[in-house]
Amino acid sequence: MADFKKLYSNATDNFVIEPRSFSRENSRIGVRYVREDIAVGVCTISLFSFGFVFNKEFVVELLDISSKGLLIATDKKLRVNQEINIFLKFENDHVFRRKGKVARRAEGPPYRFGIKFDRLSNSLGDYLLETQKKLIFR
Repeated sequence: MADFKKLYSNATDNFVIEPRSFSRENSRIGVRYVREDIAVGVCTISLFSFGFVFNKEFVVELLDISSKGLLIATDKKLRVNQEINIFLKFENDHVFRRKGKVARRAEGPPYRFGIKFDRLSNSLGDYLLETQKKLIFR
């Protein structure tokens, strides 16, 4: 039987593992598009006593978008991990509806929120690429 400690120490000598550096400005992986032709609406769902559900809808400013999520700015406060519905309306009236979760928040006002879609959206990513007029990336 092999000596585990000897095997383990030899294996770790060959690899240098450095801690990952995280950046708040670029924490989302993927191509992020800066778009001015997309209107974004956010709908939060609040559950009050007696089982009543109230939807709060408001328009936000889109800072950038990818197939995995988006960065928005608003004067409204959202909670990290809060689930929301996102409505993306393009200039040609094409609409995408996605569920997402607030992944991070930067203090404001205006507050900036990183939103992560609950699922990868290839159709949205393809549509973003097809309708891109200006090549502005982040």
